Amino acid sequence: MARNTLLLLVTFLLLAGLGSPNASGAGAPPEDAFKRELKALAGTWRLISAENNGYKSEDGMQGIVWTRDADGKWTARRGDKTLVEWTVKKIDATKNPKAIDIEITAGEYKGVVYLGIYELAGDTLRICFALPDRPERPTEFFAGKGSLRALTEFRRERG
Repeated sequence: MARNTLLLLVTFLLLAGLGSPNASGAGAPPEDAFKRELKALAGTWRLISAENNGYKSEDGMQGIVWTRDADGKWTARRGDKTLVEWTVKKIDATKNPKAIDIEITAGEYKGVVYLGIYELAGDTLRICFALPDRPERPTEFFAGKGSLRALTEFRRERG
């Protein structure tokens, strides 16, 4: 009887993908999943659109190039001038939408952490962050008036 119970439990875990190290990366160590997501986000990106608490802005955003490396460092530059540098502190790709925490690493807002969500579809990346005075992570890609969120969409440049 105990053997049948154990066999049933193992079968259930395998079917659920919890007992298989290769099932959708479920058995992969969290560090491997983090690195895999950082690698997917790496590249050079151009801003497509930006909205901050209901204010849409394309003005002043032209010419800004975002680079994201596989170690989690993000840099926004206009020409030779660095505008902001961030580092990815945490990613949870098991959430829907995926969760991301970033920290500003240089400048006036150094040390400020933003809680966000992201979606990567091919060469399009959408990121929505709560503004720093909002400790709640967004649950949807929305940054309309009163939301206290910022929503940006990027397109990966191909070389």
